[in-house]
Amino acid sequence: MSSAFNMRRRRRKPAINITSLIDVMFLLLIFFMVSSTFRHQLGIDVQLPDADTAAMQEMRSHEIVVTERGEYYFGQRKVDEEELREAIVRALEPEPTASLVLRADERADFGKVIRAIDIARDVGGTQLIIPTEYQRDRKE
Repeated sequence: MSSAFNMRRRRRKPAINITSLIDVMFLLLIFFMVSSTFRHQLGIDVQLPDADTAAMQEMRSHEIVVTERGEYYFGQRKVDEEELREAIVRALEPEPTASLVLRADERADFGKVIRAIDIARDVGGTQLIIPTEYQRDRKE
């Protein structure tokens, strides 16, 4: 009788249902994609010039923009030359070695770009970066 009882009561092998785990992994993937921060450039549209020696650099910095019309922007705020000077001084106060990124439209007045460089250097900007776009196929 005991053997008949044991035959009926078979143990099922433990199994892991991975269907719910796949759902959890998918939700985690969506969460990280949505919550991750992406570095975006300011909403001021400038056409960057091309360069053969361009390189990608990532760092914390303050952005100066010179538009095609010769307007200055510091961050998102439109400024004149004197306000640009004051904004750079305020930005460099807590961290004097912070980088300044000068994004100038390729059609911008060269004098305005040089003036922005001079202002940045006058107030103690030691790290000035001028980004360009990498030109893959250069026609000679």
